[in-house]
Amino acid sequence: SQLVLGAVLLSVVPEPRGQAPGQDLGLAGQLDTYSPQDLSQVCAHQTYPTVAPSVEIQDGETVYEKIMKNQTHRYFFRSYNVTTMNQPDQYRKLIINLEPCKGIVYLFVRKTRQCYPNPYSCITRLGTDLERRTKPCAWTHFMSETDRSRDGTPSFFEVPLSSTKYYISVYATENSVYTLTVLADIGAFPRPGSSGRILARQLRELQVQLSWDPATFNPRGISDVRQYWVYSSMLLEQDDRTNMAVFMRPDKIMNTVCGLINNTDREYMRVPAEACVGGMCNATIDGVITDKRYVFNVVVESNRGYRMAYAGLIMRTDWEVRRQAASDKTLKVIGAVSGSVLGMVVIIYFLMLKLYG
Repeated sequence: SQLVLGAVLLSVVPEPRGQAPGQDLGLAGQLDTYSPQDLSQVCAHQTYPTVAPSVEIQDGETVYEKIMKNQTHRYFFRSYNVTTMNQPDQYRKLIINLEPCKGIVYLFVRKTRQCYPNPYSCITRLGTDLERRTKPCAWTHFMSETDRSRDGTPSFFEVPLSSTKYYISVYATENSVYTLTVLADIGAFPRPGSSGRILARQLRELQVQLSWDPATFNPRGISDVRQYWVYSSMLLEQDDRTNMAVFMRPDKIMNTVCGLINNTDREYMRVPAEACVGGMCNATIDGVITDKRYVFNVVVESNRGYRMAYAGLIMRTDWEVRRQAASDKTLKVIGAVSGSVLGMVVIIYFLMLKLYG
């Protein structure tokens, strides 16, 4: 009887004034008339013809894209993963990794709410005598170095995961190719040991040994190293670095995963993680040519499939084949002394013949 009475009471409750049957009320009993905010005036740069439509990038996804000069690609990332949000502060972070495969690209990031970062606010009149590059850029919380000092280098950001939404802009100053990775589970991403340093020594005339520290993970226990990809490429005489921060040039990048793939036929070899002994990994490169410059690098791959390149190394093979026991200068001195002694012996011989008949 109580259930019947409750149903009758609900059936006779009148609709609030001004509300149509079945219509929801918003805050404070007002009609919910929410509509998307018009950002066309505030975020006018998002409608430029050089700005691409926004694309959502998923957690852990890596995108590979081509981009034209003075163009901007936009990406939207959101995460409502409660487990990730409940991590301690030192682990509650977001990795945003932009790697150029060829060319020059800059990364701009804004969190919480729009507008998207505006590269055109700080890079103006690109490619002209009036080109200017200033800071800061509008609508930007984190950004790459845009003063040309690091053109052609990757931008690796590990920012606090203090928001559920991030707005990303990728801008190119020349025709370029890039990869972009966004990852909230930072413990799955490998980090090259000793800041990516690689050591090399020549064992024999045609053989070089590479050594590097194993990759690490932070926090530990999320993933492990699956294998290392070893790359080797002989450089041409005109292959020079633009500056010490770039390896090698924007048109020949040798310290990003896709850059190594593009500039080498294939990897020289793969080294499984189990082959690293005593806190050091080693690989032997055979068939190097004497008196040539080579670039060597290593890419670490985790069990989750994420890859990261080491810093790379340039080495000139200077193995010298000596076919004589002493230097040319020493041999010349010995020859001169020997000739003088022989001459004196001959002279003394003839003098003795003259004296004693």
